[in-house]
Amino acid sequence: MSCDIQSDLMRADKRRVLGLLLQDKTSKRNILWGTDMYAERGTAYAHDSEITSGLITGVHAGLIRSRAQKHQDQQSERTKTHAEVFTPMWVCAMMIDALDDDWFGAQHVFTDKSGHRTQRVAFPEGKTWQDYVRSTRLEITCGEAPFLVNRYDAATGEPVPVEKRIGILDRKLRVVDENAADEDEWMHWVIVAFRSTFGYEFQGDNLLIARLNLLATFEEYLDHRWHREATDRELRKIANIIVWNVWQMDGLRYRIPFDTTSDAPMDLFESAGLEDSQEIPATKRISRCRVYDWSSNRSQVLVSERGKATMKFDYIIGNPPYQEEVEGDNKTYAKPIYDRFLDASYKLGNVVEMIHPARFLFNAGSTPKAWNEKMLNDEHLKVLWYEADSKKVFSNTEIKGGIAVTIHNARAKFGRIKQFIPYPELKTAVDKIQASPSFVGLNTIAVSRTAYRLTEKLHSDYPDVAKRLSAGHRYDMSTNILELLPEVFHDSIPDDGKEYIQIVGRAANTRVIKYIRREYVNHVENLDAWKLLMPKASGTGDFGETLADIILAQPGTGSTETFMSMGNFADEAEAVNCLSYVKTRFVRALLGVLKTTQDITPAKWKYVPLQDFTAASDIDWTQSVAYIDKQLYKKYNLTGEEIDFIEKNVKEMK
Repeated sequence: MSCDIQSDLMRADKRRVLGLLLQDKTSKRNILWGTDMYAERGTAYAHDSEITSGLITGVHAGLIRSRAQKHQDQQSERTKTHAEVFTPMWVCAMMIDALDDDWFGAQHVFTDKSGHRTQRVAFPEGKTWQDYVRSTRLEITCGEAPFLVNRYDAATGEPVPVEKRIGILDRKLRVVDENAADEDEWMHWVIVAFRSTFGYEFQGDNLLIARLNLLATFEEYLDHRWHREATDRELRKIANIIVWNVWQMDGLRYRIPFDTTSDAPMDLFESAGLEDSQEIPATKRISRCRVYDWSSNRSQVLVSERGKATMKFDYIIGNPPYQEEVEGDNKTYAKPIYDRFLDASYKLGNVVEMIHPARFLFNAGSTPKAWNEKMLNDEHLKVLWYEADSKKVFSNTEIKGGIAVTIHNARAKFGRIKQFIPYPELKTAVDKIQASPSFVGLNTIAVSRTAYRLTEKLHSDYPDVAKRLSAGHRYDMSTNILELLPEVFHDSIPDDGKEYIQIVGRAANTRVIKYIRREYVNHVENLDAWKLLMPKASGTGDFGETLADIILAQPGTGSTETFMSMGNFADEAEAVNCLSYVKTRFVRALLGVLKTTQDITPAKWKYVPLQDFTAASDIDWTQSVAYIDKQLYKKYNLTGEEIDFIEKNVKEMK
């Protein structure tokens, strides 16, 4: 059995509150579809068209469905194009617990260590149950509002009994249930609970479901506590609060979706005197979203034209969109946007808790490097939870680098993260190795994949080749350069008296060696030395994985951008020893601190200590890779726990 949103919708229509639930308080019109998932039905269902009762009832009944009720292909399409992933109930519970831990200053307030409901919520000295109910909490990009109300598991649709619900509003209503002396007091504080619970969402169908869920939550708690139905007046009163508090908004612009108008000259604060049905004059219509300040009985824009928040929430929680919409055939890259949602939320809330991709914690991925550094050095930010395998959280959704839950508390200092290492045994090992007096990173002998480049001499001798190269990349030794310029890359050394070097690359999806005149390639410091060539893409970023085949390259060998290189060795033996070193579990564990995706760059080797690869080394390089590991463990005084962690979690390479 699953929760039936259509029944909720039809009941709202029958009780004459569906029209109210479709209102947008900012525009005094109706909410927009906000998605093209229904556009095939006609212009009335276009993304920027308003949702009306007639479009979703009668012959159109059943159109609005919860995530769990949608066909699998529609779920997948929304995940792909809108970066829409729904948060499992256990994650919601974990995150809401963290906010309550902060408010109460204690753990296991609503549930015990086993996850069972506590007998009664106990309040700390200096705080009352009324304070908790008044605490303002916002769920961003709320979808069906799984953090606010827990009527059903958003992933499966399975209904949840009232006494087992864990949502933010559910917890407030439980507190009211446990403390209100009579029905009048109960109703008063239930209204306060709804007035202090907020959410916003971009897509209109999700928003309507969220509003229906909150309204049904009121009805269900009323029935559970007082065994009666809500009156029409009670229902409309709660519905009106919901429509103000759970609104439609582009969360990065603080505006109605798709709105391109400039702000009209209107006061920051507007009297609440306008009735629900009264239109704002066209000359005064605004686009910045408005919220309601229930304590002062007036509405106000959420963020001013100058970017200043007019309302500060006590707590903000959510699962923001991770990337921009994927359009057309561009399926290989979508720009991340979760960083912008985090920044926007920090502006609006004192304590902000989010679940999001974890790549920035390793200074990896496509978020701006300056933003990564800002976050890693923010003493108000803390990582609460990390999972390397995103599919354990969001089934069938792979997110390179894993998933993290972070909390940002403007009133607390946690210390800077600097470098996030999720495994305690690895962190202590890294700290110990870096503290070694002789520590120098292996990155100091690594050479970028873009080091080898074409020269002006090549373009002078072959002026037409520039037409085959991408604009602005006429000197790049790109991954497909061997196929683009076959006239300058040869299978063997031509007998023309010119000096040639080897270039290792890929052609027809196979590793190949070609020859090019030395004067057509710039000089790189390790060109005429022994070195290792490593594919720039290796594995998936899983911790402890093996590396793709590494090439032992002789002097006079360069590479395309398919490879980065390691070393500038005087003889073959040193390069062989370095290869043995790179294959050790010790090295690949330390590489895994920063390598959380398939990419390998020189910077990823920062935490791997450089060794002496000559015969004078304190490491006996003639031994097996496994025995070299043992020597390294001893050299850096790793503990039994640290060694066991590496041996169990890092795969063997021979």
